[in-house]
Amino acid sequence: MTDYVDPHFVRALSRDPDRRSPQELQVIHYGLQGLEALACYRDSLLRALCRTVRYERHDANDVLYYTGELSTCWYILLSGSVFIDGSMYLPRSR
Repeated sequence: MTDYVDPHFVRALSRDPDRRSPQELQVIHYGLQGLEALACYRDSLLRALCRTVRYERHDANDVLYYTGELSTCWYILLSGSVFIDGSMYLPRSR
């Protein structure tokens, strides 16, 4: 996968979840359908996620959480790379 991410998808994800229009929810739904990490989930769950998912951007070498810490969210890598337990991961799509 290249580092290209649909700017409409990012813009819709960046909007406050409580203020998303039906069109933005549709853009998010379409974007989530294309992510391998979510391929096994039912459409009803993806539609529910559209109302809560949000976009975050992090600088190189930012630490999102440490081993043993309780994580309060789940991350999906859209672009760039991430280093976890000694291995580097890149984003993938279906």
